[in-house]
Amino acid sequence: MAVVIITGILATLAVFGVRKYVYSSKTTEAIHMIGSIKSAEESYRSETFRYAGTDPGNLDSGAHFFPKGEKPGQYKASWSPNGPDYATVWGPLGVLSDSPVLFEYIVVAGMGALVSPPQDCTGISWGTSGAANTGPYYIVKAQSDQNGDGKMSCFTSCNLTGEIFRVNEDE
Repeated sequence: MAVVIITGILATLAVFGVRKYVYSSKTTEAIHMIGSIKSAEESYRSETFRYAGTDPGNLDSGAHFFPKGEKPGQYKASWSPNGPDYATVWGPLGVLSDSPVLFEYIVVAGMGALVSPPQDCTGISWGTSGAANTGPYYIVKAQSDQNGDGKMSCFTSCNLTGEIFRVNEDE
């Protein structure tokens, strides 16, 4: 009887551990892609003196994410040269993925006062928004609903920090 109880407890712990490991392995895509996007943005700026991106008002809008998948996080979407903003953002940046991706991405760019972090990425602070920044800026965001509960995992960064902020990373 004790063996059955101990085996049940160990099996429960193993399922939880494996599930956390699987979610963690999926988030490496977002970290890698955001790093690639940040590098591409700096290369683009060195040539054009500005960053590539959509209007900052689009940061919390679902219309400008790329690639646009049916259910990001549950199904992979192909990183192909079509969809909104490819010609103005992703094409000039040259960011590519060698395989379909679970996350969807957006880059917004502007000049002057840095906008606040994305609304669904609560708890993030990359410094004072507003007058502290007088030059060009960009914000990159990746989001995905990995477990299908409607709550998005959010990864975001900007040109003012080397850190990639994570909110709900195992959602």
